Amino acid sequence: MKKWVKFFFLSFFSHKAAKEAARRGYGNAFLGFLLALAFLWSGFMGADALSFGPHYRSSPDFMATAHAVLANADSDARLMAEIQDGSLRVKGQNGEYAEGLLINTLERAEDREIYSVNGYGVVVDLRPADTPAEIEAYCISNDGKETVISYEDYLTLSEVARLNFDFKIKYTGASLELTDERVKEYSEYLEGLGEESASKLEGLKKDLKDNKITAAEYARAVYELYFVNYYPEISAYERSSKIPLLRNYYYHQYISAGVTKYLFIFDDYMVGSFETKGGVETSFYGFYSSLENGAVVGDGAGQAEANAAVDGFIKNSFKETLILNAYAYLMNVLSLAPFIALMLMVAALLTYSVLKLRGVESVTTLGAMVKIVGSFVWFSGAASAVASVICSFFVRRSLMNVLPLVLFFLALVARSVIFAVKENMLQAKQSEQQPEQTEV
Repeated sequence: MKKWVKFFFLSFFSHKAAKEAARRGYGNAFLGFLLALAFLWSGFMGADALSFGPHYRSSPDFMATAHAVLANADSDARLMAEIQDGSLRVKGQNGEYAEGLLINTLERAEDREIYSVNGYGVVVDLRPADTPAEIEAYCISNDGKETVISYEDYLTLSEVARLNFDFKIKYTGASLELTDERVKEYSEYLEGLGEESASKLEGLKKDLKDNKITAAEYARAVYELYFVNYYPEISAYERSSKIPLLRNYYYHQYISAGVTKYLFIFDDYMVGSFETKGGVETSFYGFYSSLENGAVVGDGAGQAEANAAVDGFIKNSFKETLILNAYAYLMNVLSLAPFIALMLMVAALLTYSVLKLRGVESVTTLGAMVKIVGSFVWFSGAASAVASVICSFFVRRSLMNVLPLVLFFLALVARSVIFAVKENMLQAKQSEQQPEQTEV
């Protein structure tokens, strides 16, 4: 057991121990592979969790913007925010909870003057995440001319002519009010489609009559049924909803349009993106689901205390995403396991080929080389994890989605090349000694 432990943990550093892997089983390479997966996962997590705080502290403009929103020195401008059962609620100066869109510095000049520091965009919108969005549907030609027509005009075209257009939607930024008139219009459309749609509509009406659903739930269900029948699928805009949602307006209107410095605060989560003084771009999510109930900034707090409370709120919100991120990174690493195994095979084949080209016959089979390179895998994963955490303080956060894998492969190939060079040198030395022994 002692010899195995010495071999397993020293093979990355010892040429002699590495060569011993050829005489041992593939189980060592497999164990090293599993450890490498664990280290890669820890690299992803460590880089994600440890770098956010320092990056946040190194972004004074973003911090000042957050302070202006939730800890404004002007009491009339400060949002009196508090957490209640995992949701963010905001009280106005009259002591009542405010609803809807409260701040949008990207569109309102008066908001920009109060809450934005050096161009950071701020949105505070406390409308529920599932609020339907008002949209404008249109079609644009795919012939390079980009001719725009309304969706109603598109429906008048022949099936062949429709192939020349792509369906698009534009979020107006307003919520869709499901009035009785609109619901009636949607119902009449569905009734005219045929027996299947009419039957589904009758089912909804029966559920409403039997008090199985509320009037609001009925209106939304009718709208969803109408939307999926009237419009083409909208997976390019929405992934978790049958209908356009107001929350995604901010993504399509601002983020996808190139806005990179922002803080968007919603009732259930926040999303932000900032740049540190060193030029490192960082984007993040923050959840409130497990945060303690209470005011973000306590009554009577001084300015320094209020700023610190806001900083803590943002950091704690970010921490709430770590469990979800841990699961996501785990699934990511497991899904990439075959690709990581391929890295091992590529490194082994490269090393074996180099030795063959140099005429070195000490490693007789490719399988033996796989076991040797496999003995380097676990420490390559460990080195990648450490390097990833260090790099996360200096590179943009988006790069950390691939950097651990790149560092792992570089470490594995570098160690494999060193093995090949060392083995070539040993054979050359042996070749020089053999003529001397013959002469004696």
